[in-house]
Amino acid sequence: MNNSRKYPLAAVKVLYAKAAGRCSFADCRKDVVLKAFGNDKTKQIGKIGHIVAHSEGGPRTNPSYPIDTYENWILLCPTCHDTVDNQESKYTVDNLNKIKTEHEAWVDDQLDKKMSEVSFSELEIAAKALSSGKHSNSSDFQVIPPGKKIDKNGLTEKSRSYISMGLSRSGEVGRFIASMSQLDEDYPERLRAGFSQKYLELKANYSGDELFFAMLEFAQAGQRDFKQQAAGLAILSHLFHLCEVFEK
Repeated sequence: MNNSRKYPLAAVKVLYAKAAGRCSFADCRKDVVLKAFGNDKTKQIGKIGHIVAHSEGGPRTNPSYPIDTYENWILLCPTCHDTVDNQESKYTVDNLNKIKTEHEAWVDDQLDKKMSEVSFSELEIAAKALSSGKHSNSSDFQVIPPGKKIDKNGLTEKSRSYISMGLSRSGEVGRFIASMSQLDEDYPERLRAGFSQKYLELKANYSGDELFFAMLEFAQAGQRDFKQQAAGLAILSHLFHLCEVFEK
């Protein structure tokens, strides 16, 4: 972000994931996560707007309200952020909450539409981000009821809706993994191991929804296309259901 303030990184990951890294204004929706030319690195140009204002004396100011939380943030491009700052009387708390809610609903709708189109081609690209783990002999692909596992891990509706969406393509992911295992018998274990290693790394600093969305960022591997993002979510949800990572 270009903001000078230091924000809780775990909550920022939720904000970016729920907004799909796009400006929340419906007539903008500019991508605020840009890939650097010639490599896979990304540059964040997004700005976090405060719904209840941080500055004192403005019409949206509420000194008793917790300022730096996902619930009080809206993701904007630099231009729209400046517009909100310069027109506080127009962009009220209710207005900004409505813009944020409608944008996140739009993101969910785009992912849901593209999820049904996810094929082996998208899964192969997405799996590359997850299959970097070293092969081990341990394999614990137990089927745990998703609802029970969601509750055990302290996940709320923010994550639950995404997991349910991703599990709608679990059969396709399973067939993809089985197909890949015909060419490379260690492939399923490497996929699991890559996922496990990242989970253990992130678990040291994140929990609950914040951990899930940090894992989603990993699974989507910087992909900006909604179909490719849906493929990453499908693999993450499938492994969440079957793998020993996440508490069970």
